[in-house]
Amino acid sequence: MSNFITRSFEDGALIFSAGDVAHHLYFIQAGTVEMLNAQGAVFAEVTQGQTFGEAAILQGGIRSATVRAKGAVSCTLMGATEACEMLQTYSPLLVTIVEALLLQQSMQNTMRHG
Repeated sequence: MSNFITRSFEDGALIFSAGDVAHHLYFIQAGTVEMLNAQGAVFAEVTQGQTFGEAAILQGGIRSATVRAKGAVSCTLMGATEACEMLQTYSPLLVTIVEALLLQQSMQNTMRHG
């Protein structure tokens, strides 16, 4: 992942907002982020070694939650095109499977937090 961009965020910084177009998948190198629903309530935390922003893999993906830094955070960003290309190197079928899983997750999140 050395050829991807790394960004740092200060405590409380908004990384993206619900409704934004999804351009990047994020891999947390250090720190924790909070996921907020439409009412601004925290419904999940994502920590070092985990990813968020998977909607970037979907064609025309839209962010379903707002994400903000909880303390100092460092993330590696992977563009949507790069993420899809990486999946296709393993199997073109993986892109279809991941897209279906992400759509299902998005629908469940909307029903739970919408």
